[in-house]
Amino acid sequence: MHLVIVAGSQLAEPLDVDLIDRADRLIAADGGADALRLVGRNPDLLVGDMDSIDHATLEALQGQGVEIRILPTAKDETDLESALRLAVELQAEEVTVFGALGGPRLDHLVATLLLLTAPWLTRMRVRLMDPWHEVYLAHGETLIEGAVGETLSLLPLSHQVREVWTEGLLYPLEGETLHQGTTRGVSNALTGEKAKVTHGAGRLLVMHYRRLETPSVHFRHS
Repeated sequence: MHLVIVAGSQLAEPLDVDLIDRADRLIAADGGADALRLVGRNPDLLVGDMDSIDHATLEALQGQGVEIRILPTAKDETDLESALRLAVELQAEEVTVFGALGGPRLDHLVATLLLLTAPWLTRMRVRLMDPWHEVYLAHGETLIEGAVGETLSLLPLSHQVREVWTEGLLYPLEGETLHQGTTRGVSNALTGEKAKVTHGAGRLLVMHYRRLETPSVHFRHS
């Protein structure tokens, strides 16, 4: 099952309804429901402490019978983490998250990137998306699809990532170890429409930056 979560960060552009409508289930995390309302879509489920959602949006969803799970304001996890835990409960295989890469809260952005390493997420592929970026863990092997010259950065989210091999990138890595605390994997580039990254032990974050003229998104990576 492919599930889409819309979080509450500020969006530079309205959500792409074509991408939203491909989801099997749609979850809004608090203010993410406002972004959905702007494009005429309702979530299947709304979760959060309701501190950022517009009151009119909340009332409309209540009136339409949307399932709502209200969380306490004083809690130990963000609304997005709660939404991801619901995705695990629903046995989603792939989750795409919109509204997690914007502002204004830098602490939320960093926390979300680190959240990708959570042990309870290991059976589910999670991608953070906006019109320009696609961010996810490689999980040992990943295929990147894009355009020549698009930027790809590979960042260790563990002390080190061993045996990193790449195909289709301008600066190849051939069995190298990437160490946390260095910028060795930043600002590589695609030499064709596809590239491949494999790695051994460790957690490797893939950050794909797309050119503005090619904002199309593919919903699969292996």
